[in-house]
Amino acid sequence: MVMAGESVIADIVGEVCVKIIVTSSEDNASMNIRSRLLERSGWLEGGMFEEHPILRRDDFAMVQVDRIHLDEDNIDERVSKVLGCETDVVIFASRHKAASKIPTLTVHPIGNYSSADFGGKSGTLCRSHPGFMTSALRCLSREAQGMGFDVSFETTHHGPLLLTAPAFYIEIGSYEELWGREDAAEAIATSILSVSDDGYPSVIGVGGGHYAPRYTDIALSRKVSIGHMAANYALDSLSDEMILQMAQKSDDAKIVYFHKKSMSKPIYRGLSERFAALGIREVRSEEFEPL
Repeated sequence: MVMAGESVIADIVGEVCVKIIVTSSEDNASMNIRSRLLERSGWLEGGMFEEHPILRRDDFAMVQVDRIHLDEDNIDERVSKVLGCETDVVIFASRHKAASKIPTLTVHPIGNYSSADFGGKSGTLCRSHPGFMTSALRCLSREAQGMGFDVSFETTHHGPLLLTAPAFYIEIGSYEELWGREDAAEAIATSILSVSDDGYPSVIGVGGGHYAPRYTDIALSRKVSIGHMAANYALDSLSDEMILQMAQKSDDAKIVYFHKKSMSKPIYRGLSERFAALGIREVRSEEFEPL
């Protein structure tokens, strides 16, 4: 139940941070997730963002936009200005579309290693939140059991461009008939509201396919927080500057995990040497404590 509350904006001024949930009226899955979130009690209206009420619950603020998420550059700063407080993380509740049509619930960081074909800025990554993002994946894996969906990370891709706040997407996929699945949206709603940072070491991932099966496996079995990930198709874009972006925008990660079996030995050796020269140490999955 949503109730009006004129004092809500005043109450949050001076707070350290807020978790922003972005939902889009142009996205059926996003509105499905929004509906499941609003079935939880405790939401209060407080202020307006672009002609829609801002809804507050604990340290979450949910906003609605009328464009697709990819077009919402700088939404972290725009919402923070209205709320009068800093943004801890931006969570985009979204659809996911894939030609494979495999039912999949996905979580991923945002940015572009090369051209910006779907929002954002070329050669620019946004800050990820390894702790919250990995927490969301673990919760989603538990909540989606028996539903017939795969649960996985995707490697870093697309926009929008955010100025300061870390962000990630959490999505229902992979085709239109699944975007209205209320059980999938409920699993995502629970995962969003359950995000936490366990303080596990942050690691960046290099190599493998777009759906990041190796990083997903590690996240679900080891005490680790996954930040930016680059699939094999992005390896040619990993300049020294881009490598440093990956690390710095993954909570200043100092360690990297290579999916070595997915690439040739010369490519792996070259990348390993370059990461090491930049102060980023390679790790094996066995070095992380089991969950």
